[in-house]
Order: sequence, then structure tokens, then C-alpha cells
Amino acid sequence: MRLLLFFFFYYLFLLWYGVNFLSFSIVEAQSYEKVWFLKYIYEIFFVFLGKNDLTLRIVPVFFSILSVIIFYLISKSYFKKQKDLEFNVIIFSLIPGFIISSLIVNKSIFLIFLTLLFVYTYKKNKLFSYLLLFSYAFIDYAFINLYFALIFYAIYKKDTKFLFFVLFLFAINANIFNYEIGGKPRGYFLDVLGTYFLIFSPFVFVYYVYTLYKGAFLQKDIIYYISALTFLLSILLSFRQHIRIDDYAPFALIYIIYMVRIFLNSYRVRLPQFRRGYKIIFSFLFGSLILFDIAIFLNRYTPAKNLSNSFYFIKPIVKILKNKKINYIACNNKYLCKSLCFYGINKGEEFYLKYSKRERKVSIFHKKRKIYEINVSNLNTL
Repeated sequence: MRLLLFFFFYYLFLLWYGVNFLSFSIVEAQSYEKVWFLKYIYEIFFVFLGKNDLTLRIVPVFFSILSVIIFYLISKSYFKKQKDLEFNVIIFSLIPGFIISSLIVNKSIFLIFLTLLFVYTYKKNKLFSYLLLFSYAFIDYAFINLYFALIFYAIYKKDTKFLFFVLFLFAINANIFNYEIGGKPRGYFLDVLGTYFLIFSPFVFVYYVYTLYKGAFLQKDIIYYISALTFLLSILLSFRQHIRIDDYAPFALIYIIYMVRIFLNSYRVRLPQFRRGYKIIFSFLFGSLILFDIAIFLNRYTPAKNLSNSFYFIKPIVKILKNKKINYIACNNKYLCKSLCFYGINKGEEFYLKYSKRERKVSIFHKKRKIYEINVSNLNTL
């Protein structure tokens, strides 16, 4: 009952925050246009709920709730005590990357949901899980990372039939989406590592990596292989090329089950008088996680504001344009125009809007003459 109350208010807050403070950003417009299944899902919801901010945020929240439910069902086989199970699910839901995925228009929450659905069905009904796995080959190129991990899992389990099946799906996915690996070393490793710090929160990520290492010496199952190998693959590829972190991080997130279980096991094998150190570690990690989560919603006071401006300034800009009776405008960024179009500002020729991400300014021109300039760094945030 307490868990249900927690998630009721948790998702109510996420929905309220998304509708009232987030705009249909440039980043989201880009994902909407480029990820074909994302566009189809939203079009279906738009038909039934209307094309508005509420629908825009209900979709990721809805799939986030489904993900938590499946994560809970999977976790039941890893934890004997109900309080451990609930603690594990709460930690998963509070991971910053999962919160962000639950708020924005992005494929990450769908990858998390589909991966968890496969893991759950694999443990309960292998035939249905194989059908799911087959369908994933046609959905998105990111699933090639899942197949890569499952190849090693099949080898570990000495399951020849599953190995050939996964290799077949790997080939189909690679052929459909023309996945390429290449490039010269450019030092993207630090960028990827920094992004993982943001996804997990810095100190939790350090512990996450530690448990990945420790898990290598324990009995491993499908979750370990999916998370560990996709994480390692993302790190290795980052030495040669720029990677999209949302193609890898969703698979890495489900390892939270292992991370929590390793911590609880390490805590409980010790006598009560020797648990003090683990209590301190837990308090520090959980406290830092909560602080990092708060920073997501109060990001105007953190360095993160430089990364997330476009999630906040679109609606205030639309209001300014409509007050000036500007309903048609051209932009220096086509995805910015698509974001404005979502709110009723269509593409035109008489007015021109220039957005400078570096300067965090929006300038409005009428026949090449600047008529308005706006600093967008502090618009529409808590």
C-alpha cells in the first residue's frame, strides 16, 4: 500500500511538472521526426487525447509506469523480503536517467519497457520472448546492442539454438538499419562517461561500476549480460566515435536489480556491529541520489541549465510571438520550427527567428531587421 501511494504521488508530480514546465523541445522534435515508431505511437495517442502538452507527457509517463510494474515482477525472483523488493523498485524509479526518460519525448523509455518485457517473458514464457525478440529487429537499430549481449549470454549458457537465433536477428537488424562502426579516435570516452554520471548520478554510478565488476565473479543471468555488455560496448565504441547514449543506457539501467541485491547481501552477511560502514555508504549514496534528482527539477540553479534550455523556452517564446500577433515565422533550425508548429506557430517568410545555443538567446527579425531579443536561460523553470 505504501509503495502504491509513493508511485501515485510520484507520477502525479512528474505529469504536473512535465505539463506545466516543459516545452516540446528541439531535441524532442528531432527524436519525434527521426524515430519512426515514436512518431506512430504519439499519433495514436494524439487521435484519442488530442495534440497538447498533456498527451505529450502522458505517453512517457504511461510507459514508465508499465516499466516499473514489469521491473517489480522481475525483481520478485531476486528478493525474498518485501521491503527489499520495494526498496529496489524505488531506487530504480529514482535513477535520474529513468526520471528524464519518463518525462521527455524520447525512445529511451520505450527501449527500457521493451527490454524489461523481454526479460520477464524470457523467464516466464520463452516462446513468447522469442517472438518479442524477433519483432525488435524491425523496430530500432539500438536493439543490435541487445542482440550483441545475448550472443555472449547464449555462449555462456551453451544454448546453440538460441545463439543461432540471436545471430540471425543480429544480421537482420544490421541489414535493415545499416549500422556502421568506424571513425578515428576522437576522445569521446570522457563525454560518454560524463553522460553516465548524469544518468545514474555521480556517486551511484561509481558504485554501479563497482557492482558490475563484482557481479562478474558471481552467478550471472541474462540481466547481467544485457547490462554489462551493452555498457562495456558503449565505452569501447566511444574511443572511436560519437555514440548516442540512448542506444545503450536503457539496457544498462536494468542492472539496478543486481546493484541493490549486491549491496543488501554485502550488508546482511556482516554482524550488526560491523554494518556501520555500509549504513554510512547507503546514506551517502541515497542522499546524493535524491539531491541529484532535485537538481533535475531545479536545474536553473545548476550547470545542467546549459544543456536543457530548449526544454523550457519554447512555450514562453510562443506566448511572446502570439502577443505580438506573429503566427508565421521561419527559423534557423528546422526542428525549432517544428516545436513552434506544435503550439500553433506555423512556418512563414515575413518573420525570422534565430536561436543561438551558445549565447542562449533568441532573436526575432522582420525583413532582416532585429525587432526583439530574448535571453532564454531562465525562462519557465522552477
